[in-house]
Amino acid sequence: MADKVVDYRALGERIQQRRQQLGISQTAAAEKLDLSTSFFSRAERGEKAVSLETLIKIATVFEFSLDFLLQDSMNQSVSDSLQAELAQVFTGKSAEQTDQLIRWLKMLSENIDQL
Repeated sequence: MADKVVDYRALGERIQQRRQQLGISQTAAAEKLDLSTSFFSRAERGEKAVSLETLIKIATVFEFSLDFLLQDSMNQSVSDSLQAELAQVFTGKSAEQTDQLIRWLKMLSENIDQL
């Protein structure tokens, strides 16, 4: 399974969007979080990694959950993991077997709510 890597750019965009929704300036947000304005600005641009402690502070101050904060930042690694798992499932299969697996996956996908 692929390592999960945080997409700090996506994380920063989510933080910035929420800060702007709340009408808080970067300077005011940095003060509330006990961070320098420079660090906070770089974190919003995805140029700086943010510690778990800081993420918890951000989620608390901006009034949203950590899973909401992280959801877009983890998608790429989930996609990479899924691709690796699918590649493993299809490895060594004949063209006919691959076609059959794809048909079954499509059928399962169409009927997933009934399973």
